[in-house]
Amino acid sequence: MPKISAPTVAEHRANRHAALVRAGEEVLREEGLAGVTPGRVVARAGLSRSSFYDYFATKDDLLIAIARHAIEQWNSEIDAALAEVDAGLPALRQFIESTMRMTADGRHDIANAVREANLSPSSMDDLMAFHDKLIGPVVSILSELGVPSPQVKAMYVQGLLNSGVQMVSHGCDPNGVADEVFQIVTKGVVQEDS
Repeated sequence: MPKISAPTVAEHRANRHAALVRAGEEVLREEGLAGVTPGRVVARAGLSRSSFYDYFATKDDLLIAIARHAIEQWNSEIDAALAEVDAGLPALRQFIESTMRMTADGRHDIANAVREANLSPSSMDDLMAFHDKLIGPVVSILSELGVPSPQVKAMYVQGLLNSGVQMVSHGCDPNGVADEVFQIVTKGVVQEDS
């Protein structure tokens, strides 16, 4: 039986999986999508080449795991930021500001890189399902504000957020973009329907 580096086999496997995801993310940030190869990833993680295939059947599977990890981290940070403010408009402002600040900090880069990968249709569907969870807090905020059809309106807000993310990604001031997105959302989505 192979030597394990954790108290249980399950923990050992979870640790190795996490190490490969972290290594894949590092390679993706440093070398771009073309640099993410099984060989580079396992070398960065300090594992044998065959280890890659113990955890991921394809490069797509690794990219989806990297994206999922990035989205989970993003969600955790958004949840923590929202826990510090009152519900309603303060929460909406915080959500928008946090989204733009995190984009400026480079945390949206992973999602952009993975989105540009030539993923299989099923892998792209998996990625979009993870990404769609990011709009959940907006649906809740709009519901708290009494906005009719909050799920539909949240999709419009998502469109504005995506535009803001693109602007920040291209060098626009995150605070200015957040202010503008908040103004458009509150005047066009919240105020009209409330």
